[in-house]
Amino acid sequence: MPPRRPASPPDRAPAAAAAVGRFADVRGHERAITHLRRGFEAGRLAHAFVFTGPEGVGKLTVARLLAAGLHCDVAPFDACGGCGACRTIAAGTHPDVRIVAGPLDGKRDISIEQVRDLQRELGFRSLSQHPKVGIIDDAHLLTAQAQNALLKTLEEPSGDSVLVLVAVQQSALLPTILSRCQRVSFGPLPTADVVAILERRGRSATEARALAAYADGSPGVALGLDPELFDRRRRELLTALAGLRGADFKKLVDFAQTLAGEDKDPAAVLALVASWHRDLLRRAVLGADAELQNADLAAAIGTPDVGRSLRNLETTYDTMRALRRNANRNLALVRMLMRFE
Repeated sequence: MPPRRPASPPDRAPAAAAAVGRFADVRGHERAITHLRRGFEAGRLAHAFVFTGPEGVGKLTVARLLAAGLHCDVAPFDACGGCGACRTIAAGTHPDVRIVAGPLDGKRDISIEQVRDLQRELGFRSLSQHPKVGIIDDAHLLTAQAQNALLKTLEEPSGDSVLVLVAVQQSALLPTILSRCQRVSFGPLPTADVVAILERRGRSATEARALAAYADGSPGVALGLDPELFDRRRRELLTALAGLRGADFKKLVDFAQTLAGEDKDPAAVLALVASWHRDLLRRAVLGADAELQNADLAAAIGTPDVGRSLRNLETTYDTMRALRRNANRNLALVRMLMRFE
């Protein structure tokens, strides 16, 4: 029998200490949770999982809730969110739950040493009657050597351990890894769910709607967006952009300087510009009922043209690529505005 290790918890990255909560609080992943619940209630929960889906949609949250549900005696599987097990898992200090929170600082990949540390932790006997749980976030960043090292754990699983690999790109994992894990897919969330999650995190209703429109169904992406830029400043910039058609050279240069002077990532500013032209294209193709990213500015759209909108959108993407190649920001933006039709 593996030795029982001391009660002192292993070191964990800060990312492991985010709030856990309860499965009842999760939005948009009912199918994945139902699949896990059926395995748990039937006593046939897999010993290893791969959770795959877009960045920031809640894969890691569900993985950590699964760990809480396996250890919660108050609400088995569902997790109560308030007992000692739930609280310590939320704090990242539970002795039987180990999270590898992506690569170490300054590294691009998850190393074989990190995997071996996890394997050692899982090899110790659980301090409770519940299974040991290991979670590897950003598992698509595992090196080939690290993945091969994992095979021993997957081929000879301990009877009291569960391993969850959380990955954006399933294709980055070796076929030998995938064949030994049960796969659970996560998709983008409906906009209404993203709005609700943002409001729960303290965003105002107006901010939440503005950020959710740019999040592609990912609450994590939405929480990383600058609310100042994507709410109030967005309306100012896009209203000015809408009024530029037919403007003289001086107005174009002035607006280019405004865009260049934004104390923001230029890619984010150009994402706003691109969203405007996509809205024009949607309105031109789908009519007045088209769902728009910038629905609050619909009155400024006017009568869009498909060809013109496509060309302006292409010009915006060309400018994004030019700036990524370190083109002069002011000149690139002036050129973009001059090419807009």
